[in-house]
Amino acid sequence: MSFALAAVAAVLSHAPVEAVAEADAPIQTTPASVAAVVAAPAAAPVAPPPFKLINHDENYAYLADPAKRTSTWSQFKYVPLGGEGSPVWASFGGELRFRAEHRDNERFGRGAQDHGGNFQTRARLWGELNLGTSVRAFVDIQDARTSGLDSGEPVIEENRTDLHQAFIEAKTGLADGTLRVRAGRQEFGQGAFRLFDMREGANARVALDMVRVMYDSPTGWSGGVFGGYALREGKASFDDATNFDHRLFGATAAKTLGQGATAPRLELMYVNTDRLNTPFYGQVAGRDDRDTVSVRLSGKVAPWDYDVEAVKQFGSFNDLDIDAWFFSGVVGRSFADVKWSPRVAVRLDVASGDKDPNDGKLNSFNPLFPQPAALRTDLGFTNMVLFQPEVTIRPTPKLTLGANTAGLWRTSKDDGVYALSGMVLRGADEGQSSYVGWRTGLFARYAINPYVSVMGVANYTKAGDFLQETGTAENQSYLGTFLTFRF
Repeated sequence: MSFALAAVAAVLSHAPVEAVAEADAPIQTTPASVAAVVAAPAAAPVAPPPFKLINHDENYAYLADPAKRTSTWSQFKYVPLGGEGSPVWASFGGELRFRAEHRDNERFGRGAQDHGGNFQTRARLWGELNLGTSVRAFVDIQDARTSGLDSGEPVIEENRTDLHQAFIEAKTGLADGTLRVRAGRQEFGQGAFRLFDMREGANARVALDMVRVMYDSPTGWSGGVFGGYALREGKASFDDATNFDHRLFGATAAKTLGQGATAPRLELMYVNTDRLNTPFYGQVAGRDDRDTVSVRLSGKVAPWDYDVEAVKQFGSFNDLDIDAWFFSGVVGRSFADVKWSPRVAVRLDVASGDKDPNDGKLNSFNPLFPQPAALRTDLGFTNMVLFQPEVTIRPTPKLTLGANTAGLWRTSKDDGVYALSGMVLRGADEGQSSYVGWRTGLFARYAINPYVSVMGVANYTKAGDFLQETGTAENQSYLGTFLTFRF
């Protein structure tokens, strides 16, 4: 990773202007160009766009103009091949993240436990080759390592050097719109990442082996179809392989309903997932062939913002009919004219659980590839009700502070409590109460500059009546500090 480290050092030496990150979003920093030298005749270049949560969504074609490539950072982002003005060009990027953690009472005290904390590193280096505007190839290498994690090292924490992404994409005009076809290993995120997340919170991010056909229409609609497989991840180097026991295909469509950045946005998704050996409480792990339909609406009515999503699932699990659902929504209000620009919000997540183990139906929601409700929490969304008020403030443009508190209940007393991975943490027959616990979280994020950020996270979950009834119910806590470099 010496090339990545050299690039990071180079861009840091130019001390670009600070980044402004969304208070309630995963870390996003905005690389800004270097200010013009005092008294220099050339004007300062236009600030580049922000880093995106999925790196292959970034577009640096605007740097084809040599006048805009005035910083060391921009020299990595647009490299003409064949001389200035050549339609063939390359772009490079990278990330280096360090994380120190302390986990207390994982799975609320049941099973193997971590002692004394652990240290994690994630290093990524990526590059793309563009043949004009029609074809591009993208490659992303990832290395995720963990030291001192006594409770075990799952592949989401330990996944040494692997080909994380590798795809080819072709683009052409069609009926006044743009058609793109992408084939290969790629990260896949949709909407608010509730059903398809890239696993940013874990040490190793996740990708899929798939083909996507995407179309942007001049009418404002966008969307397409996709199909492929999940990965069978391994801890060793270059051992991630296509998981033919976990297939998926589907379609998406989206449209902004109006004009401007605050206009409502409607997003629709259908996906079929067919996965062997899926576990649910009270059932023998088996084949889960599930159809998922999602409708999401988001937007702003200043000073309010909202993001709601309703999900319905049907299909079959072994010889049972699936009838499951999920609702998630966030409504917030920003006070831009108040000191420290506070934002208050309320989040509600409700997912179905099995109602009757003997009725020939499975009502347990399958969250697919979910984003966690909080950084480093054992709890998943299946059979869970989460009600969470939250507040964020910005004492300075570089510093964001946040706090939340959440009540957690079982949706159905006839189903258990699950981990985010889908593993059953506690069975339904271990207790009678619906109340699982109460969680409080704090975070602080400081953008040293557009390329370097520091974040601290603390979670504490007090075990509720249901967990107390199960016999092993220690209060759970988590402390984590992150130092992230990106270029």
